[in-house]
Formats: sequence, structure tokens, C-alpha cells
Amino acid sequence: LACSYIGYLTKTKKVSVKNGETVTRNIRLSEDAVMLNESVVVGYGVQRKKEVTGSIATIDSKEITAVQTPSFEAALQGQAAGVQVTQGSGMAGSASIVRIRGLSSISAGGDPLYVVDGIPITQDYFAGGNSGAMNRNPLASLNPNDIKDIQVLKDAAATGIYGSRGANGVILITTKRGVKKGIQVSYGSSIGYGESTATPNMMTTEEYLSIRQEAWENDGGTGYVWLPLLSTPGSSPDARRRAYERALETNTDWFDLFTRRAQKTQQNIGLRSGGEKWSMYNGVSYDKNESYAIGNSYTRLSARTNFDWTPNDKLKVLLSGSTSEGRNQRVRGGWSGGIGAAMSTALPYMSPFVIDSTFDANGNLTGTERNYELNRWFNPMAYQDLIQWRETERRQIATGQIVYSPHSKVDIVVNGGYDNSRLENDSHEDSYLDRTNGFSYANWSEYNARNYNVGGNATFRVLDNDSTSLSLMVGAEAQKFESDGFGFNLRDSEGPAYAITTLRDSLFGLQDSLYDAVSTVTNAYPIQYRTDGFASTFARMNYSLLDKYFFQATARVDGSSRFGENNRFGFFPSASIGWVASDEDWFNSETISFLKVRTSWGRTGNANIDGFSRFALYVDQSQGATYAGDTLVFPTQPGNPDLRWETVRTVDASVEMGLWNDRVSVELGFYDKLASDVLMNVELPSHTGFNNRSVNAGEVLNRGLELGVTSNNLTGSVLWKTTLNYAYNYNELVSTGAFTEDAISGGTNDSRAVTGAPLTTYFLVPFSHVDPESGLPVYIDIEGNETFEYNLEDRRAVGDGLPDHVAGLRNEFSWGNWSFSSQFTAAFGAKIWDSSAKRQLGVVTDWNMRTDLFDRWRQPGDIASFPRLTLDETTYGLPAGFPWWNTSLFMYDASYVRLRNASLSYRVPMDKGDVTFRVAGNNLFVLTNFIGLDPELTRDFENRQDRNFSGGANYLTAPQERSVIFSIAANF
Repeated sequence: LACSYIGYLTKTKKVSVKNGETVTRNIRLSEDAVMLNESVVVGYGVQRKKEVTGSIATIDSKEITAVQTPSFEAALQGQAAGVQVTQGSGMAGSASIVRIRGLSSISAGGDPLYVVDGIPITQDYFAGGNSGAMNRNPLASLNPNDIKDIQVLKDAAATGIYGSRGANGVILITTKRGVKKGIQVSYGSSIGYGESTATPNMMTTEEYLSIRQEAWENDGGTGYVWLPLLSTPGSSPDARRRAYERALETNTDWFDLFTRRAQKTQQNIGLRSGGEKWSMYNGVSYDKNESYAIGNSYTRLSARTNFDWTPNDKLKVLLSGSTSEGRNQRVRGGWSGGIGAAMSTALPYMSPFVIDSTFDANGNLTGTERNYELNRWFNPMAYQDLIQWRETERRQIATGQIVYSPHSKVDIVVNGGYDNSRLENDSHEDSYLDRTNGFSYANWSEYNARNYNVGGNATFRVLDNDSTSLSLMVGAEAQKFESDGFGFNLRDSEGPAYAITTLRDSLFGLQDSLYDAVSTVTNAYPIQYRTDGFASTFARMNYSLLDKYFFQATARVDGSSRFGENNRFGFFPSASIGWVASDEDWFNSETISFLKVRTSWGRTGNANIDGFSRFALYVDQSQGATYAGDTLVFPTQPGNPDLRWETVRTVDASVEMGLWNDRVSVELGFYDKLASDVLMNVELPSHTGFNNRSVNAGEVLNRGLELGVTSNNLTGSVLWKTTLNYAYNYNELVSTGAFTEDAISGGTNDSRAVTGAPLTTYFLVPFSHVDPESGLPVYIDIEGNETFEYNLEDRRAVGDGLPDHVAGLRNEFSWGNWSFSSQFTAAFGAKIWDSSAKRQLGVVTDWNMRTDLFDRWRQPGDIASFPRLTLDETTYGLPAGFPWWNTSLFMYDASYVRLRNASLSYRVPMDKGDVTFRVAGNNLFVLTNFIGLDPELTRDFENRQDRNFSGGANYLTAPQERSVIFSIAANF
């Protein structure tokens, strides 16, 4: 007979029962001291969970690998209250945007600080720029299978020890270590497939021609409408007729041509071993992840070794090293063509093939060769055939830590780390694309980023008795980051650029003959060298009284070369208290088994800006600066010696409860974050000769509520556990300081800084309705009156891209050897600005249109979603030559509920281990009112200000991927 209960050790007792006999046995369970003293990783140390006075969420390896995503940060979605993860796109290797407790920055980065085994790692988009309309993922090189657990630090009490870099939260990643005296082997293998979660509702040839013909006749045209690429407005009526009939012969589904059922495979093996004084973990993983876009895949090969050595009870050495190579076979998307063009500029009556007057079994004209006469916009499939493009990132991370305890009450820690990344970008364009000279071209570039960390701290346990404990920790650390690179362009090269990268060591004037041996180097260029650093000192005090009253205080002084000489250093303090009320003698409740109250205050900073923002920059002749044929030097950026830290003041108050002997755990918290001296780029008058300048100005407020509930619903032969997390966040740009709103760039997608509104506010002309009599669009002017006139002066704040409510729900069931789990995620209150809809649901242009346009006005009295069709943008009051209109008509509710993951597994126990078989599905369905492809996407931004201001916008963004994975995991 086995007896178990939450918080207690399982006890087994042999009981003999005869047929028909009733036997009673009393079994006393002992409290599980390990669970009661569970520890969590905090900044620069470990702390008992009971003593923690900050807001920390823990995510273990089981929850990370259950989702089976190529990159670990995507697995964070829905796992912790206050953590919002937005997918970049469905392309392999694309990045996610992670926000903790809202957004506080304008021009500085809003991403959290990532710390692996105690060392901050490189997470910047150091290569810069939008790349083929798919944002790179600098975290993709980390293998999720190597991760033991993740701690998300959210409030100032938890993040304050990281000072200047804790304003956006901190994510602590702990990797797996070895075991003492033994060997454990784990092996995992998976295979699966993926497909697009949605298909764009593009028009067929017949539908597009009908829509275009109707627009032509609405504008007063007679006869057949002119068709882009086949005729012109000046073509004769007969030429327009023949073009129309020619168009009807072809109907191309471009999105279908670009997509497939993607294949996915992963192999990983882990070995944990150890002896009397040492332990080791070794892990190797191979991951190939195709996306549903033909030609796109991300492949990663990684290896990790963690070694611990404890020669005696005073000394411990921990060494970690990892290496990885990720190869992203790229395709263009979004604004850059490819699958983006398949959803826009590629017209259905154009064929990717040359029509050769042959017919298929259905009597349709077909062809055998690509129609290379069209460019990448009108025949993106041919363009993709003629370009080879890939990115390769090689990354090595090494960390080391020495812990020396000269006394039972003193621990001295010395640590260091090195993070080296090299990103190679190479492409080759076929000579057919150069219709003038017939040259083929190759481009090769290399970006290098190196991150050095060194530091140490000492902990003194001043008091440690039954009633009181007091510990002090003091430390210092330094970090240096540097990046550089170079590249070259080649002409008449044979094959992809990566076949000739051996030339890279001879770029700068060494042996020109080497270039001529293969090709002609048309341009060789260095990539800007950048370096900056941090120097820090910090201290922390932890005080405990009677094991139920807890107090913590931290202080950190940071100095950074990123800021002006007048404000090089910043001071960041925090303080927090906790009270375990359930340990009081007077506390007696049959319902509440644990009750803890905690509150904190603190100030953290944000230094996530470019290293040159404070400098006055110049351009010389080497960068092409000339005037009237003469070379010169001229300034391009004004300096700011007063540039300083962006600071965030945070107040947090929370209650933790355990109900019914901790069968149900509840955590309810409130926070208030006010960012001051917000870093922003403000526009300067044109007579200054500069575009903008980096300054500190304004305030941003985030105020919210978080709820986390864990319930063990069933604890018998059938286990059922439910985990719910919910967060509400209010975001407001409180002030822009001495600058007007007009001085602050609002990003790319019609968003703007509006005081009193969220940061991601859309600034658009309000759309009211379609006039039933005329079919014309009706707008709302600045006075609130209805008007037919489209006027940019009437733009106002009409919505924002930040959700008010974010939630996650996870259920886990097990019975015998069977297990089932499901995870739902949801977001409510955000708006999505569908920037491509303004070209596909309005004026009929040379883009293919969406079938949503069928709900348009056709005759007087019609109540329709979209106005009368037209080929002339002035019909809608738009300026001639600008057929896109920035109105709230194309802003939609982005609320959704998504089945993020569901899995079914069966475990086969063995003498010395087990084997588990699992089938899992990701992104199985979504409930939403959004008429576009996916409400949970963001544009391809790597620019920090665009990522902050336009997080809820998309523009021909590829939808997310739905996948089904079959896996086997063995442990011995």
C-alpha cells in the first residue's frame, strides 16, 4: 500500500488481506523537507523559496521541452503570469518578441536580460537591419534540451541586483549538470511535419478580373478593363479584350506554389555521470526544422559540456562550455518578395511557367520552364529559383566559476565568461536577373560579436541560528562587448558565395590576383567596429527573523561607456519584505495552509542602446563623402554628453497562499512601474543639418495585476493538475518631457507617441461607415463630424497593439503509464494594424485582392463593409498616386484563444529506466475575429524603436506554423 500527499513523503507499507476481510491501518506521513526547503535561483545565488521576497516565476525543463520549439523563448508563452511572447512569423529561425510586465522604452530595447549559468549573454541584433523581411533570432543557438530550468525575475526586488539592465526583467537560464556516482543516459528522437495555420483568401483570376472590371465601370470606363502587365490604360479596346481573354487562360495559386508540408527532425543525447568528487553533463543535439515555405529551413548542431569538481569541502569548480552552428536557408518574405509577393503582387493570371501551347489532362495550358521574363514581384517563384541565400551563425559560450569557502560562514565566488558569435551572410544571384549586362553577383559578409564577463562576490553569513539569520553579499563585475566585421561584393562568380569565402583573408589590399582567379571584387568594405563596457559593484543583505519575517535590500552602482561623460554612473537600490503569516501561533485555518505577504520597491535601469548614441559622428571620403568632386568630412550625428540611464521605479505587492494542505496554490500580485528619463530619438529642425538626436525625456507607466493558480484536482490513481496564469497590464506614455509628440518618430506602421495613450498607439484617420447611397467611405474629422474628405490632419489615436489581458491555461492528466497535457494561451484588448489590407481591400491596384472585398457596395441602399470599387484613388479622397489609405477600417480586434500545445504520451518502465512515446501538436487551432491570417504576429523589425512602437502591426507577414511531432525519449 503506497500513501502519498502533496508536501509529504510517500510511504509504502505491506498489508496482507484475506478474501472478504476488512483491514484498517493508520499510516503517518512525514513532511517533505526537500519540498518545504525548495530553492530557486536568484541573481548571483540561490535562495529558499520560502524566503524569497521578490516576484519570480519558475519554468522547468519538462514544460520547456513539451512544446518542442526550435528556440527556447517561444516555449515561454503562457507559462508565467506577466510574460508575453509574440511570434515573429512562421519562418524557420525567426525570432519572438518577449515582454515582461509591459513595455517601458521608446528607443531603447524592451527585451529582458538573458543570463546563462550566471553570465549575461549576447542578445543584440548586432548584424542590424531588416533581412529579407524576417527578423533574426540571436537566441536560436541555445539548445532547449540543455536547459534544466528557467527563472523569470519580474520585480525590482528580484531584478535590482542587475541594476542598469534589469528594467525589462531578467531571465535566468540554468543548464543541466552531472550526477554523483553513476551514469545516466538520455536519448530523444522526434520526427514531424508542419504546415501554415492559415491560407490567405486571395482572389482567383476570374474573381480578380470581375472585381477590376466592376471598378473600371464604376469609374466610367467602357469595354474591357486594362490589366497590369498585359495592357495599359491607353491600349485600344481590342487590345484590352485580347488581354482579358488571355488572362482567363491562367489561374495561379501562388501561395500554394510557395508552401509545402514541412519536415522536422531532432536527435539529442545526454550523458550525466559522476564520481566521488566530480560530475559531468554532456549533451549533443541535431535539429533540422523546415518551414512550410519551400526553400526555408533552419538547422542547428550543438554540443555542451558541464563539469563540476569538488576536491574538498572548501572548494568547488564549475566549468561549462557549449558550441553550436545554426544554418538558416533563407527565402524572401513580406515586403521583400517571396511568400509575401505570393500574397500580394503576384497576380493570378500570370504563370510561373512559360506557356508552350501544351495542355494537361484537364485541358489547361501548361509549361515546363520558369517564366523569367517577370521580376520578383510578379513572378516570385522564378526569382526564388535564381537566388541562393543563407546565414550561418557559429557560437561558442564558455563560463567558469570557482567557489571557495574558507569558513563555514563565508563563500567566495569568482566567475568569468566568454560569448563569441560569428554570423556569415552569403548569397548568389543568377546572371539572368541582370538583364542589362548579364552578370551574376555574389555577396558575402561576416559579423563578429564578442562578449567578455569577469566578476566575483563574497557572501558572509553573519548570523545563523534558530531565530535569526543575516547574510551579506558584496561583489563586482565587468563586462566588455565588441563587434566588427567585413564583407565584399563579387561579380561573375561561379556558384554561391560560400564557395569562395576563402578569399575573405585577402580583402584589404593583399593580393588582387586572388580575386581575379575566380571573380571580380566590385566592393570590399569593413563593418563598423563597436565596443562598449560595463563596470559594476553591488551588495545584497538578507535578514530572516523566526523563519517567518524576511527582509532583503540590494544596491548596485553601474558605469557604462554607452552614456555621456557627465552621467557615466548610475545607482540602483531596492528593498523588499516578506511575512509568512501562516507560521504565526495565532493563525489557525482549516482552509489556508500557507499564507505569505510580500512587498518591494526598487529602481532599475535600461542601457539597451547603441554604443555610439552619445558620440558626435562624422563621415569621411572612405565612406563616399564628396562635394563638387572634392572629398571632405562632415558630421552625421550630434553628440550628447548628458545622455544617461533610463530608470524604472517599481512597486510590487503580492500574496501567496496554499489552500487545503497546499493542494491549491495561489499567487496574486500588483505592480506599478514608472520609467523616467526615457531614452528616445527626437527629430531636429532641418536647418541643424541633422535628422535626430538621442536624449532622455518623458515617462512611461505600466500598472498591472497578476494571478497564478496551481491546483492538484485529482491525486489518486488518476492525477489531474491545472495551472492558470493571468495578467492585466495598463500602459501609458505619461509625458514626452520638453519635446512635443511630433518630435518623436512613431515607427514604420502609422503608430505614434501620444501622451495619455499606450506606446503602440495607432494614429489613423477614423473610418465611420460606407455611405449607403453613394458607396463612398465616410470619415470622422477632428471635430467628430462625418465627412467624405480624407484629411491627414484628422488623424488621431484609435487603438493600440498591446493586449490588456494575457492568460495561459495548462492541464495535465496521468493514469498509469498514460499522460495527456494541453496548453491554451489567450490575449484580449489589443488591436492589430493590417498594413497590407490598405492595398488589398480598397482601391483596386496592381496587387491581387482579398475575397473579403466581396462585401462591398454595389448599388444604392447597400449596407457593406467596403466602399464602391474604383481604380482611381481620388474617389476615396486620397492624393493622386497614393492608392493606400491609413484609416481605422484596417485596424482589427486581435483578441484570440489558441490551443498552443497538446500531447499524449505512454511510458514504458524498465528495470533501469524508461522509454516514453509521445505525439504532440502545436498551434492546433485559434479562435479569433481577426479576418487576416493570424492575430499573434509582428512585423520583421530589428530596429528597437520599430519593435517597441509597432509590435501589433503586420505587413504580409507569414502566418504561424501548425505542427505534429512524434517522439521517443529513453532514460537509463
